[in-house]
Amino acid sequence: MVSYTDLRDPDLFTEDERDWVSRRLLDLRAHMKSSAGIGIPRKTRDASLIIGTWNLRDFDNNKYRHGPRRRESLLYIAEIISGFDVVAVQEINEDLEPLRKVMELLGSQWDFIATDVTVGTSGNRERMAFVFDRTKVHFKNVAGEIVLPKHALLPDEQQFARTPFMVRFQAGWFHFTLCTVHIYYGSDTKESDRYQRRVAEIKHIAEEMARRADREDENYILLGDFNIGNKMGATMEALTGAGFQLPPELFPSNVLGDKYYDQIAFRTRKDEVTFINAGAFNFTKSLYLPEHYDHYAPVLPERHRELKGNGAPKSRGDDKDYYLSLWRTWQLSDHLPLWVELAIDFSDEHLQHNLSEEARMGGAVAQIEVVEEDDGTLSRLVPPASTAEEVKVRRRKRKRPHIAGKEKEGVARADGKLTWSLAWKIFWFVATGKAEKVRKMREERHKQKKGAE
Repeated sequence: MVSYTDLRDPDLFTEDERDWVSRRLLDLRAHMKSSAGIGIPRKTRDASLIIGTWNLRDFDNNKYRHGPRRRESLLYIAEIISGFDVVAVQEINEDLEPLRKVMELLGSQWDFIATDVTVGTSGNRERMAFVFDRTKVHFKNVAGEIVLPKHALLPDEQQFARTPFMVRFQAGWFHFTLCTVHIYYGSDTKESDRYQRRVAEIKHIAEEMARRADREDENYILLGDFNIGNKMGATMEALTGAGFQLPPELFPSNVLGDKYYDQIAFRTRKDEVTFINAGAFNFTKSLYLPEHYDHYAPVLPERHRELKGNGAPKSRGDDKDYYLSLWRTWQLSDHLPLWVELAIDFSDEHLQHNLSEEARMGGAVAQIEVVEEDDGTLSRLVPPASTAEEVKVRRRKRKRPHIAGKEKEGVARADGKLTWSLAWKIFWFVATGKAEKVRKMREERHKQKKGAE
């Protein structure tokens, strides 16, 4: 549950702003609880796992001067993340303080694991991170960034533009490894070297993760921003060609709703993943709406607007278009969070593996157990006529139950030897008059009790 204590701080939110943000949070929470395909499924304790991925646009560098993100935006981001059990986050910038603020809002049960920054022009000094609910998802002590060996380097002996990040987790019965990516974009011109590099990056990471999944016989989930433009084409084929499976229905993940940049793909052990549902959560249906323009117009950065001398926009339509198409994407993102829900409770299946029709038809009696007491004697659970050859037994130790002695009110019972330290404490208790104060207090309490009777 997200902490809303910031809203009560008058130094952070005025009364009017507290009212505004609280109403938006209520709208957002109602939106998240909507039916499948619109909202996010309700989290369960152990029946299912909700995995998300979200490119948080340039979080939170503000190098393009459209921000920085408002405090209310951090609350909205935390609220959305709280709907997942674990989420891969891309475009985290070098300064981790904004992410730490989101973690503070999420509460102590949440944690994150982040990469170092990726240097270079393409790397953009970005980090990738996994944010997870520790009450549901457990870090299994394996994490690393994926580096290509020399024989598998990209054209011109290049590494990934932004190093993929792999972490091993467990939720319930389900052991799994997540690998998040932010694939190089380059160009949409398919004949260009930059487009071919994008395809090569997807192909290389998909093939490498597929090899690991097969070699380790483990569940691998590859997710993040693949910069895949559409459902068909070389970029999507590079992902599925390595044997990774996608949810039955694919969802556009950009705010405009026409690109399939983000994906969650599976390479898993047979019968260990049961897909339940998937979706993309469109926060633009409840936050920073077109009708909210007048509320936010006074805080839009002037450097990106054409204003009159009195501060009013020269064109309200153009100004509103900037608010919708750019400014709000730097408050939340130009990507929608993508999610999948998986069944992770395999208790029934596990128990069914133990079933034997032969044993059921045999009608065997209950297995006899021999319990060994502390003194080495065996309890008489085995019938006298039975022998070791006739009865298979399981020996287990049992300690004698400890029964505490009855304590009488007002009587001190020494728990051990009287030490010098304890003797000194007793002496000091009496010498300082504290014992007399306790005696008088008890007498007064006794008198009050008798008077009440």
